[in-house]
This record gives sequence, structure tokens and C-alpha cells, in this order.
Amino acid sequence: MVALHRIAVENFLSLRSVDVTLGQLSVLVGPNGAGKSNLLDAIRFLGDTARFDLQPTLDRRGGFAEVLFKGRGGGKRIKFTIEAVATAHAHDNARDEYTLEVSRYNVPSGPVLRRTEEFKFKRIQGPGRRITVKGARFDLDDGRGAPRSRSVRAQTAGLATLQKLGDDAGGAQVRELASLFETFRVFDIDSAAARRPSVLEPRPSLASDASNLASFLLWLSMEHPEVYQLLEADLAYVLPGFERLELRPVGGSAESRVIHLKEAGIAEPIPLARASFGTVRALALFAMLHDPEPPKLTCVEEIDHGLHPYALDRIVERLRSASRRTQLLIATHSPALVNRLRPEELIVCERDVASGASRIPAIDAALVRQMTQQSDLTLGELWFSGALGGAL
Repeated sequence: MVALHRIAVENFLSLRSVDVTLGQLSVLVGPNGAGKSNLLDAIRFLGDTARFDLQPTLDRRGGFAEVLFKGRGGGKRIKFTIEAVATAHAHDNARDEYTLEVSRYNVPSGPVLRRTEEFKFKRIQGPGRRITVKGARFDLDDGRGAPRSRSVRAQTAGLATLQKLGDDAGGAQVRELASLFETFRVFDIDSAAARRPSVLEPRPSLASDASNLASFLLWLSMEHPEVYQLLEADLAYVLPGFERLELRPVGGSAESRVIHLKEAGIAEPIPLARASFGTVRALALFAMLHDPEPPKLTCVEEIDHGLHPYALDRIVERLRSASRRTQLLIATHSPALVNRLRPEELIVCERDVASGASRIPAIDAALVRQMTQQSDLTLGELWFSGALGGAL
């Protein structure tokens, strides 16, 4: 099931005004600087807001002024709109909705944030439940009599704080939505961190930077040996000479593991610390794609980075199988990978030079499908030629 159906963003980084519909597998394609990473950071921003609250989330990015769109035609408020299936009674045709607007104004004591939020949740019968948070005021309208109001802290995000409400005031639904946002994983591999030993965890969730890769692989080998064998088979397919993984204790300690690779013709397995950049990325990507208990949405930065084009067939094959367990949003600028996609999976991204604003999508999916059917070129060739936009 698609968890995140739609995300619309205004005045965040290069995203002056974008409105993107997502499927079970969606691939952002475009040149560097087109806004692919900024769209992924918009999703990460919402997850951070649910986990840490609004001000800490802005502080992690340098403050409000650093994330406000600075190009031509921009506004003075940042806005996020989400349509998702998060609560018990939501479904594809009756989605939960969440809107967050953030602006900043000056008072004698200094700049102050102003935020407005709106939650719309579905119910089995009736008009549903609407929660509005503006300044220090919280309003609940459940279609059953007059709306109820109360005071809240003006500088906090309801996404983070309203989870404490009672169920009759919408707390359970806010918790379900926040839980969805908190599980969003933007997978951006830190190859140096992935190479290092990792401390064992009882049930490790693969970290967004793959820093606990060894711990995750040990858990996978013990709890899901058949999946672990598939992962090793995929590595053998894309890494010539690869035979198996070995997860060795560090210094005789049972508390941590380090990854070694056994290769044909080499007597001793080599530590992952000495493996190539592409090998580390391939291992981390296949680990993510074989995760039997993934979050509801997984985003991947530059999935093709460091990989031989020969590996992309297997990567796309695993993307399709993984998309049955988790919704996937991928970023790439590889025509070789685009060649392996279906038109409806492609989201073309480009940047308007005059205004500095990203255009996402740069072309309607139905038009992509029509052009593909009428052309002798492959999908990757069409994009690389500039016919679909989003090319250099």
C-alpha cells in the first residue's frame, strides 16, 4: 500500500512550488542541482519535526533563513502539504491530510517563528476530524457539536506535541501520523561509517547512513538466513570473484562485528575497510533492499553512485521486489537506470535558470508514457536527449 500519496512544498530550499504524486516505486531523475535532494530533505524535515519538534529541526539546517527559498518570485513562508494513509480508517481514496506553514516575524526581542498546522483525519462515518493549530490556539472540530479549543505552546509543532492528547481529542490519530513520519528513512550511505565495526543490537533497524551495517547483517543471517543467502547471491552477481560475507568479532569481543569479504583466489577474507567504494555501496544497498521489516517509506539518494552499469539490472529487480514491502522514492541521474524503468515510475526534475526554482515534475506522467510509445528511443535515451526535460 502507498503510504505517502502526495507531497506539495512551497518556498523550501529550491522548491518554490512543487506538487508531486508518488507511487509504490517513484524515481526522481534530473541533473545535479535540479532539486532531487531537496525534495528528499522536505520528507526528512517532516520526520525530524515529528521526532525533535520544529525549532530543533530548523536549527539542524542552519535556521529558517537558510531553508527559505531565495530565488525570484519566492514568498516569506514555507509550506508543506501531505496526503497519506496513516490512520486506521484512511485508505487510498480517503486519505489523511497534514499541512504545516512556517513563517518568521520580528519583535523587539528578536525574530519569532509563527507556525500554522492543520490535520484532517478520516473516520468510518461522518465528516472526519479536523485539528487546527495556530499560534497558541488549538481547535478540534469532529463534526459533533461546536468545535473545542485549548491553549498550546506557540513555538512548538503539533506534530510533535499533540501526540499527548487523549484519544477523544485526536491524540491517537496524531500519534499514527507522527509515527509514519518518524519511520521515513532517507538512505544516504556513509561509506566510511559502513566500513567500521558496529556494536550488536537485539533487533537492529538499518541506519539511514548504514553505520550499523555489520550488526544488521548478523541479525539478518541469524533471523532470516534465506534472505541473507539471496543477498550474498546478489553480491556474487555484481562483484566478480565474491564468494561470501564473514562477520567477525572485533578483538575477540562478542559485542561488535566487522565485515569481511571472501573472494575467489585470495586465501584470507579482506575487511570491508579495504574494499572499494562501489563494493561498500553495493553491499549497503542490497542490505536495504532485502530488509524484511522496512519502514513504510524508504528514500535513496543517488542510488547508482559508484555502481557499474552492469549492476543496475539487479538493483532495479530488487527495487521492484522491495517495493512490495515498502514504498520507495529514489534519486538518480543515470540514463542506464532510467532505461530499466516504466514511464509511470519516472519523475523528471529540472531547475528554472531565471528564477532558481525546481520544477518537479517537469513533465506529466501521461505525456511521458505517450512519448515513449511513439518513439523508437528507450526511456533513458528520451530523457538524455532532453525531450522529457530535466537534462543538462
